[in-house]
Amino acid sequence: MGKESKPTQHEVAMGALAGICSGYLFKKVSKYAAATAVVGYLAVQGASQAGYIKINWKKVNDQIEDIKEDLTDEISEIITDEDTLVLENEGRLKATARRAYEAFKQNAATSGSFTAGFALGILFA
Repeated sequence: MGKESKPTQHEVAMGALAGICSGYLFKKVSKYAAATAVVGYLAVQGASQAGYIKINWKKVNDQIEDIKEDLTDEISEIITDEDTLVLENEGRLKATARRAYEAFKQNAATSGSFTAGFALGILFA
Protein backbone atom coordinates (compact mmCIF):
# COMPACT_ATOMS: atom_id res chain seq x y z
CA MET A 1 0.00 0.00 0.00
CA GLY A 2 1.34 3.35 -0.96
CA LYS A 3 0.74 6.73 0.53
CA GLU A 4 -2.93 7.64 0.21
CA SER A 5 -3.62 11.18 -0.92
CA LYS A 6 -6.59 13.27 0.08
CA PRO A 7 -9.17 13.86 -2.64
CA THR A 8 -9.05 17.27 -4.19
CA GLN A 9 -12.06 19.51 -4.45
CA HIS A 10 -11.85 19.07 -8.20
CA GLU A 11 -12.29 15.27 -7.93
CA VAL A 12 -15.27 15.64 -5.61
CA ALA A 13 -16.87 18.31 -7.80
CA MET A 14 -16.36 16.25 -10.97
CA GLY A 15 -17.86 13.18 -9.27
CA ALA A 16 -20.89 15.19 -8.18
CA LEU A 17 -21.31 16.81 -11.60
CA ALA A 18 -21.04 13.46 -13.37
CA GLY A 19 -23.56 11.99 -10.93
CA ILE A 20 -26.05 14.82 -11.41
CA CYS A 21 -25.82 14.54 -15.21
CA SER A 22 -26.10 10.76 -15.11
CA GLY A 23 -29.09 10.80 -12.75
CA TYR A 24 -30.88 13.48 -14.76
CA LEU A 25 -30.37 11.62 -18.05
CA PHE A 26 -31.29 8.29 -16.48
CA LYS A 27 -34.63 9.62 -15.27
CA LYS A 28 -35.44 11.41 -18.53
CA VAL A 29 -34.52 8.43 -20.71
CA SER A 30 -36.36 5.96 -18.48
CA LYS A 31 -39.52 8.09 -18.69
CA TYR A 32 -39.38 8.06 -22.49
CA ALA A 33 -38.58 4.35 -22.58
CA ALA A 34 -41.54 3.57 -20.34
CA ALA A 35 -43.84 5.79 -22.41
CA THR A 36 -42.65 4.12 -25.61
CA ALA A 37 -43.29 0.67 -24.16
CA VAL A 38 -46.81 1.63 -23.05
CA VAL A 39 -47.68 3.22 -26.40
CA GLY A 40 -46.29 0.17 -28.23
CA TYR A 41 -48.31 -2.20 -26.06
CA LEU A 42 -51.49 -0.17 -26.58
CA ALA A 43 -50.87 -0.05 -30.33
CA VAL A 44 -50.46 -3.82 -30.54
CA GLN A 45 -53.58 -4.38 -28.43
CA GLY A 46 -55.57 -1.94 -30.55
CA ALA A 47 -54.40 -3.57 -33.76
CA SER A 48 -55.26 -6.98 -32.34
CA GLN A 49 -58.75 -5.85 -31.35
CA ALA A 50 -59.29 -4.26 -34.76
CA GLY A 51 -58.34 -7.51 -36.49
CA TYR A 52 -55.07 -6.35 -38.05
CA ILE A 53 -53.02 -8.76 -35.95
CA LYS A 54 -53.93 -12.37 -35.22
CA ILE A 55 -52.12 -13.85 -32.22
CA ASN A 56 -51.64 -17.60 -32.20
CA TRP A 57 -52.32 -18.13 -28.49
CA LYS A 58 -51.79 -21.88 -28.73
CA LYS A 59 -48.25 -21.34 -29.97
CA VAL A 60 -47.62 -18.71 -27.26
CA ASN A 61 -48.90 -21.06 -24.55
CA ASP A 62 -46.84 -23.97 -25.92
CA GLN A 63 -43.67 -21.87 -25.83
CA ILE A 64 -44.45 -20.73 -22.28
CA GLU A 65 -44.90 -24.34 -21.22
CA ASP A 66 -41.56 -25.28 -22.79
CA ILE A 67 -39.84 -22.45 -20.93
CA LYS A 68 -41.51 -23.50 -17.66
CA GLU A 69 -40.31 -27.07 -18.12
CA ASP A 70 -36.75 -25.93 -18.84
CA LEU A 71 -36.74 -23.70 -15.76
CA THR A 72 -38.18 -26.47 -13.60
CA ASP A 73 -35.40 -28.81 -14.75
CA GLU A 74 -32.71 -26.23 -14.01
CA ILE A 75 -34.16 -25.42 -10.59
CA SER A 76 -34.36 -29.09 -9.64
CA GLU A 77 -30.68 -29.51 -10.59
CA ILE A 78 -29.77 -26.54 -8.40
CA ILE A 79 -31.74 -27.87 -5.45
CA THR A 80 -30.19 -31.35 -5.66
CA ASP A 81 -26.68 -29.85 -5.81
CA GLU A 82 -27.31 -27.10 -3.25
CA ASP A 83 -24.05 -27.40 -1.28
CA THR A 84 -21.82 -27.01 -4.32
CA LEU A 85 -23.86 -24.07 -5.61
CA VAL A 86 -23.66 -22.20 -2.31
CA LEU A 87 -19.90 -22.71 -2.04
CA GLU A 88 -19.26 -21.56 -5.63
CA ASN A 89 -21.46 -18.49 -5.31
CA GLU A 90 -20.12 -17.64 -1.88
CA GLY A 91 -16.58 -17.51 -3.24
CA ARG A 92 -17.60 -15.33 -6.17
CA LEU A 93 -19.67 -13.06 -3.96
CA LYS A 94 -16.86 -12.54 -1.47
CA ALA A 95 -14.36 -11.83 -4.25
CA THR A 96 -16.72 -9.36 -5.93
CA ALA A 97 -17.51 -7.66 -2.63
CA ARG A 98 -13.81 -7.38 -1.79
CA ARG A 99 -13.00 -5.83 -5.21
CA ALA A 100 -15.91 -3.38 -4.91
CA TYR A 101 -14.86 -2.42 -1.39
CA GLU A 102 -11.24 -1.83 -2.45
CA ALA A 103 -12.33 0.28 -5.43
CA PHE A 104 -14.73 2.30 -3.28
CA LYS A 105 -12.12 2.73 -0.54
CA GLN A 106 -9.58 4.10 -3.02
CA ASN A 107 -12.12 6.49 -4.56
CA ALA A 108 -14.45 7.06 -1.62
CA ALA A 109 -14.85 10.82 -2.07
CA THR A 110 -15.44 10.64 -5.82
CA SER A 111 -17.75 7.62 -5.52
CA GLY A 112 -19.70 9.23 -2.71
CA SER A 113 -20.08 12.52 -4.51
CA PHE A 114 -21.14 10.70 -7.69
CA THR A 115 -23.77 8.72 -5.76
CA ALA A 116 -25.11 11.84 -4.08
CA GLY A 117 -25.13 13.69 -7.41
CA PHE A 118 -26.92 10.79 -9.10
CA ALA A 119 -29.64 10.88 -6.45
CA LEU A 120 -29.98 14.66 -6.86
CA GLY A 121 -30.13 14.30 -10.64
CA ILE A 122 -32.98 11.82 -10.36
CA LEU A 123 -34.73 13.97 -7.76
CA PHE A 124 -34.65 17.16 -9.81
CA ALA A 125 -35.23 15.70 -13.27
